[in-house]
Amino acid sequence: MKQILVIGSLNMDLVVKVEKLPKLGETILGETLYENPGGKGANQAVAAAKLGGNVSMIGKLGNDNYGEQLLLNLKNNNIKTEGIIRCSDITGTAVIEVDNDGNNSIVVIPGSNSKLSKEDLDSAAELLDKADIVILQQEIPINTVEYALEQAAKRGKITILNPAPAVEISDKILDATDFLILNETELEIVSGKESIPETEYIHAIKKLRNKGAKNIILTLGEKGGMYTEGEETREYKAMKVKAVDTTAAGDSFIGAFALKLAQDASVSDALEFAVGVSALTVTRSGAQQSLPTQEELELFLKSK
Repeated sequence: MKQILVIGSLNMDLVVKVEKLPKLGETILGETLYENPGGKGANQAVAAAKLGGNVSMIGKLGNDNYGEQLLLNLKNNNIKTEGIIRCSDITGTAVIEVDNDGNNSIVVIPGSNSKLSKEDLDSAAELLDKADIVILQQEIPINTVEYALEQAAKRGKITILNPAPAVEISDKILDATDFLILNETELEIVSGKESIPETEYIHAIKKLRNKGAKNIILTLGEKGGMYTEGEETREYKAMKVKAVDTTAAGDSFIGAFALKLAQDASVSDALEFAVGVSALTVTRSGAQQSLPTQEELELFLKSK
């Protein structure tokens, strides 16, 4: 099996369960508050590892209690942690509100994630050399993301970018990306457009491909999504489930997709697998604890 390297964020999630998400200026009462390991980078790493992947991670944690907990959590999920660097900043934190329909709103305090630098990547170059697939997100500095993708592309690695939180990204980033995986909101921001109607999704995808992105996967939640295959843009369907918490849905999708690529699956087979994993994930609460093992996935799919 190919080796997966995740370069990205680690957060401690402070999750508040609410009946409904508050409106602007509204004060509401929360039902519960609990702490969960999170961060898009760590979520994607754990998703692939729990499904049986060979996973390493490069990231930055503070020298605090949250940092200790998050490092131990990676080790408990069989993720190689040689690339985890400790620093004097606070560990990244996210405040997440989840309503009764599974919808969420998230505020991220980057902390130590914002200090992951090009020099840190150079110090962990051996991990990049050994990897076959490299996954990045954007909860670390964008110049670090660009540098990592360029270094991975130079080494001939398969690169996956989840541009979240979304900002307009450079053509250098797109050119070094093999698989750009994003949702409709991220598509709008990355494309530099305030609003893109569904009928224009294909046009926006083609525009990004013309800028250098080789393959684009657009995730549309319960509507399924679109992906490029050669010069064609095709649709894929979602599985119908009752969502409890959508917090790690996208991360589980990406981790599962990478895992199947590591097993030399086709893009269409990897997508089908990722759809099943994300469907099971949203039926559970929390981020990483909602991510399924291969055995749990097989039981879930047999019940459908």
